[in-house]
Amino acid sequence: MNKKELARFKKLIQAERERVLERLGVIGEEITDRTSGQSSGSQGYSNHMADIGSDAMGQEQAFMHASQGNEYLRRLDDALIRVEKGTYGVCEDCTNKIPVKRLQAYLAARLCVTCKSKRERLQRS
Repeated sequence: MNKKELARFKKLIQAERERVLERLGVIGEEITDRTSGQSSGSQGYSNHMADIGSDAMGQEQAFMHASQGNEYLRRLDDALIRVEKGTYGVCEDCTNKIPVKRLQAYLAARLCVTCKSKRERLQRS
């Protein structure tokens, strides 16, 4: 990948990183609101078991989304390191170029489609 393409992808990755950070901030606020509402007992509804279960499920989903967002953020940071090293867009398994369309679809891609498919087949078996 030439320097111009690397610079373009660096900007895309940085913009995606900012979007993820913003989303994580919203999720963090949601978790804080749910947690403070539970601890103060100021829920806007009764303490019916179904309501409590729904609230617990919502909090669990928020934690799951935060975890996934943090993992994606880590992968984007790794992608930025690869951009700086000049190895972004090179498959870590076979060292072939990762198609630009794949990188556009998933900015943090480390593997070409063939190698990713092989890994997924191995994980399933």
